[in-house]
Formats: sequence, structure tokens, C-alpha cells
Amino acid sequence: MPEPICSTITNNFIAMITGILSSDELESLSKKIVKLSKADWCEVGIDSSQSAHLRYAANTVSTSGSTTNTSISITAAFGKRAGSVSTNDLSDSGLASAMARAEEIAKLAPENEELMPPLESKQSYARSAQYDDSSADSSYTASERARIAEHAIKEARARKFIAAGFLQTSVRNSAYRNSKGLFVADQKTRSTFSTTMRSEDGHSSGWNKRASHAIARLDSDRAILRAAEKCAAWKGADEMDPGVYRTILEPSAAADIVQQFIWSLDARSAEEGRSAFSRANGATAIGEQIAAPKVRIFSDPNHPLVPAGIYEGGGMPTGQIDWVKEGKLTNLMRSRFWAQKTNQKAVPGPANIIMEGGTQLPEDFLSNVKEGLLITSFWYIRDVDNQTLLKTGLTRDGVYWVENGKIKHAVKNFRWNESPINVLKNIEDSSKQVVTAPRDGDDSMPMMIPMLQISGFNFSSVSDAV
Repeated sequence: MPEPICSTITNNFIAMITGILSSDELESLSKKIVKLSKADWCEVGIDSSQSAHLRYAANTVSTSGSTTNTSISITAAFGKRAGSVSTNDLSDSGLASAMARAEEIAKLAPENEELMPPLESKQSYARSAQYDDSSADSSYTASERARIAEHAIKEARARKFIAAGFLQTSVRNSAYRNSKGLFVADQKTRSTFSTTMRSEDGHSSGWNKRASHAIARLDSDRAILRAAEKCAAWKGADEMDPGVYRTILEPSAAADIVQQFIWSLDARSAEEGRSAFSRANGATAIGEQIAAPKVRIFSDPNHPLVPAGIYEGGGMPTGQIDWVKEGKLTNLMRSRFWAQKTNQKAVPGPANIIMEGGTQLPEDFLSNVKEGLLITSFWYIRDVDNQTLLKTGLTRDGVYWVENGKIKHAVKNFRWNESPINVLKNIEDSSKQVVTAPRDGDDSMPMMIPMLQISGFNFSSVSDAV
């Protein structure tokens, strides 16, 4: 009989350090720091966080650990000159030294014509439910990490697979204050889980990933089962010629494509002629049909399943923003400086990314597919051409040929060259949107994305990677 997988994991984490500052403590500390300033104006950002993880590989737990830290960022300004300092020394002398250093740097710095004064004290912030009490309980999350890892390893052993995976839980309290009187605080919990199942001969692999603000909503059991099923289905993968194929992107793969698209929506780049959304004479693609007519992509920090942060840098409020509606580009991100320069409204970046979809759950969606390549996930996505938003990347851990609603056979991996804009234009159908996370991109950003059926996706070469 194998030894108990997680006999000591839970106990190791029960006594986790919990030295996170509360919202009241952040408010008091930020006031104290601002009072130290002799500059024309100053601003303070504080992040107090705790993160814990568990990693398993080769069917055994390999590492576990936790970190707790409170970091402070101070910016002081004299006219158009600014200096910034970061510290985690919370002592009176440490804070005074950090403020003095920021002011010293500001006096030596060259003038920055793009430096904006701080926001005034009256701002309207959304209410977000991105803090989950259970996910902030270190004893409970430690037990859950151990339970999930044990389940994955037992499933792998039962199927004669090799399991690897990573679980991370975090709690973050943050605050922003400036010398104009603006103060805002926020709380966040976040859990992510990814797992890979690989055959003993190393020729077959399956993968799945989940993320949520609440660890209880990860649905880790289904993630483990899906990874195992993918590994079993990928045995004996056939090689297909490169080319343009009808493609079905699972939610995580779709999330990577959509996130790459959202990151490119910068007003300044577009208006200066440097992006795929630039048009003649400083115009942009806003109002143009850039995606299939049913596509809607938006952000909403109040969304109950993917709640998100209520402010971004400088205390700028986030809110409900449509990026694409009825297939038309509706917004570009615009900094406060660029908004002032162009006499337009500032538009904050996305707090989360939500894409509307159909009515069928992803696990039922394949029944609609006559034929096409099913893609599990993408990896190593890199820029090729910003003017067309062309990207390149690899498929990973599960490519399959689908016929008449069922997986016909496994297919070897590909390298691909494709633009997220083309992907959005070529959407034929989609499943119901689900909470997911990208594999290659930023998994700290809450995302709710459907499975997508694309009429054509360009696979440029075959990859021998598993």
C-alpha cells in the first residue's frame, strides 16, 4: 500500500501566518504616511497579502509554502517632477525614510509632461463581492489544497497515469490614498488550480485549469476527471497536415485569445497609428464591425461569478464597460493623460473579462459540431505583428479531431499563427460562458468565457511536443 499522500500537508499549513492588515489598519496607515509629505502632492498605495501554494508532481506532493507581506508604494511630486519609492518597512523611521527618499528623487528627476495630478476626493466606486470569507480561512484553504492534491494523485494512480499540478490561494487587502483627500480600499480572495495527467510512457497528456474568488467554486473534482479523460483520449495521436481548419476552442484556450485581444485595446496606440485599431488621420476602429454580430465582451466588477477590483492605479474607479457589443468595437482604454490631451473621457482598463455565449454547457456543446479540431489549451503565445494583432503560439495537452459531435481520434500538437481579431470575426457558435482562466496569460484576472467554434484557424506547422 502506498503511504498516505497528504499525511502532513494540512498540519503544516494550519498555523499559517495571518499578518494581513485590515481595511481599518490600511486607512490609518495611509493617513499616517501622507502626513509625512512636504511635497506639492503625494499618493500612497498599500497591498497587504498572503499567498499559499501546494505543488505535486510524479504522483507525490513536491513543494508547499506561504508568503505574507505588506508593501507600500509612495509617490511624491513637485510640479511636474515625481519620485517613487517602495518599501515593506512599516516602522515610523522606515516610513519617514521612504517619504524623504521619494521627495529627494522627485527634486532630482526631469520634468514629466505626462504627469497627472492626483484625483480629487469625490469618486464613485462599484461594490464588489470578490472577497470570500471561507477562502480567507487559512485552515480551511490548507485542508482544501491537501484534499484536492490527494484526489488528483489517487485518480492518476488508479488509471496508471502520472499527475502534476499546482494550487494557489491568496488573500489581498489593498488601499490607495492621496493628499487631495481621496481614499479607497478593497479586499480580494483568489484560488487557482491546474493539473496535468500524463501516461507512463509520456506519449499522452491531458490538462485542465480552474480559477475563482471562492475555493469552494473551483469544481476541482471535475477538473481532475477532465484532465484524466483527455489523457486517455489522446493516446496514439495522428499527425495532420498544417492548414486552416474549423476549430473548437475550449474555454481556457478561448480565454487566452480574448485576453490577448483586450490587452491590445489602447486608445493612444490606436490614435497614434500604432495598432490594429488605427485608421487614417488619427481615427480608430470604434464603431466598426470587428467581430461576429453576436459577440459581446464586457467588464463588470459587480458580476456575481467573476467579481473584480473596484479601482486601478491612482484610485481610478473601474466599472461596467462594453468593449465589443453586437460585434462592434465600442471602447478603447484611455489614460487620464491621453484623455486630457485628446479632450475625451478617461477609460480604465478591465477589472474582469466576460464574453457572452450560447445556452449549452461546454461539455454538451460538441454535440453540435459536424467536424473540426478541438483545442484544449494554448502555450507560449508571442507577438508577431502589432498592426494586424498577429500572434503565434502552440497547442498543448490535447488536440482532437471531432466528427458528428464525437471525438474521432487524437491529433499531434501544432504551432499556430493567428490574429485574435480574425478569431472573433470567424466565430460560428459558442457554448454557455463559464468561469475559466487562461493558461498562458494572466490568471489573476477573473474571466468568464464560452467554448468557441471558429470557422477557420491557421495552424502553421506540426509540433512534436506532448
